[in-house]
Amino acid sequence: MRSFSFATLVFTCALVSPAVAQTGSENNLVFTIFGGAVTGHQLWTVEKQPITVLGTTNYDTLRLTRAINSSIVLGATATYFLSSHVGLHAEISYMGLPIDSDCSPVFLHPDSGVGGTTDQRRNGQVCDDIRSQTATGSAITIFTGVTLRTASRRSFSPYVRGNIGIVSLSQSTIDMAGVFTDASGTFERQVIADLKPRRTSPLIGLSAGFSTPLGPGYQFRFELRDQLIQLVRLTGPGSAGGPSPTATKFYHHVSLVLGLDVVLERKRGRRY
Repeated sequence: MRSFSFATLVFTCALVSPAVAQTGSENNLVFTIFGGAVTGHQLWTVEKQPITVLGTTNYDTLRLTRAINSSIVLGATATYFLSSHVGLHAEISYMGLPIDSDCSPVFLHPDSGVGGTTDQRRNGQVCDDIRSQTATGSAITIFTGVTLRTASRRSFSPYVRGNIGIVSLSQSTIDMAGVFTDASGTFERQVIADLKPRRTSPLIGLSAGFSTPLGPGYQFRFELRDQLIQLVRLTGPGSAGGPSPTATKFYHHVSLVLGLDVVLERKRGRRY
C-alpha cells in the first residue's frame, strides 16, 4: 500500500512540475497606434456683452457662449517596461478640439448702416454670423508617464497610466468676430480680441485599460482616459481692442480609445 502511494506521488509530480515551472513570455517594448472619441464641454458664457452701434454712442447687448464639441483622437504610443509591472511610455496624438461659438441678441438699437435708410442692425448680422460659424480647432498633445500593469504573462493584462505633458492649440479660446453687410460692402467686426493668444497648455491625465493578444507579435488594446487640459476662459464682458478679463481652468476631456499593439521586444518565459 505504501509503495503504491509513493508511485502515485512520483507520477503526479512528473506531470505537474513541468507545467508549474513553465511561464509565459511578457512584452518589454510595445508600439501602439490608436483611435477613439473624446467628449466636449462648455468653456464660458457672457450674459451681457456690450458692443457699440457703429457711428453712434449707443451700445447693443449680446449673449455670447463658447464650447468645445466632442471629436476624435488619433495617435501613437511607445511603452518600455523596466520590469514585469512598471513601464515608461511616451505619446504624441491629435485631438480634435472644435471650438463652437454661439451668439444671441439681448438688445439691438435701430441701425440703418452707412448710407442706408433701412434698419439693418449690423450688430445683429455679426451675431448671426458668429452663430452660423462651423466649429473649428484642434490640438497636438505630447506627454509621457508611468504605466503599471498586472498579469503581464497572461492573455488579459489590465493596466493604469499616469500622464503629464503639453498641448498645442490651433486657435484662441476667446477670440470672436463676425461679418456684416451694409450699403458700402461686407466687413468683419471684432467682438472680443485675444491680444496674447495662449497656444500651449499643460496636461495631466490618468487612464486605465487592458491588452490581450491577437496573434504572434500583436495585441488589442482598450483604454479609457481622462485628460485635464488647462484652457483660457473669459470671466466677464470682453473687449474688441483691449485686454479682456480671463482666467485659466483645467477641463476634463474623457476619451475612449481602441489600439493595435506591435510587440517589438519580448522576454521569454521559463520552460523548465
